[in-house]
Amino acid sequence: MDFMQICVLGGLILVVILTPCMMVMFIKDLFSHKSRTGLGSGGGGGIIGAMMEMDRIVNPAGQHVQEAKEVEHEEEGIGGE
Repeated sequence: MDFMQICVLGGLILVVILTPCMMVMFIKDLFSHKSRTGLGSGGGGGIIGAMMEMDRIVNPAGQHVQEAKEVEHEEEGIGGE
């Protein structure tokens, strides 16, 4: 056997050993995630906040349009112009 065949064989052995180990770790983490959500980690809130911040950066005029519509609705309710 030359060096290249030994390297390929070693890589294949590592893949065969590491793939099931990683799958077991991922499955354990998947089921242990439910216990961590009760600790107040706030994972969902962080994602929503990041999305709102990204929207503010990408579309900065969107907030101004919403505020203008709110002011317009308030003026209509008051009877102003």
